Amino acid sequence: METYTDARILTQPVGYWASMAGSAVVTHIRATLERHGLTQPQWWALNYIAARPDGVPLDEVVEYHRGFVDTDDALRPDVTCLVATGLLEEADGVLTVSAAGQQRRDETWPDIRAALARIRAGLSDDEFITTIRSLQRMIDNVGARAWHA
Repeated sequence: METYTDARILTQPVGYWASMAGSAVVTHIRATLERHGLTQPQWWALNYIAARPDGVPLDEVVEYHRGFVDTDDALRPDVTCLVATGLLEEADGVLTVSAAGQQRRDETWPDIRAALARIRAGLSDDEFITTIRSLQRMIDNVGARAWHA
């Protein structure tokens, strides 16, 4: 990995590096999911619903994810697609993960774990924690709010 001296790093635009890191990480995760026939929003929905074995209404899934990223109602077509492909089941307005959906999750998780490990490769837990806390501080410093479960 090519890097700069500490003095040069202090002059670097944090917005650029934060944006580049975000873009690279999301692209990497989405490519991993694509190999399993899933989009990132579908993966979010599938896992959210799987954590609720009694099922959940679509509106709750959409509302919960609204806080993550600017999803608005964009998640609805992704959930509809999961129902159409048999990965989710819908009965009386309640969504549950089908056997096929659970199988897809089970097949996908090892690759997602490997992708996340690649992202964190070479970073100690302390370095990762410092990175996240530093980003949170910068967001707070400019009066913005970020949230992630």
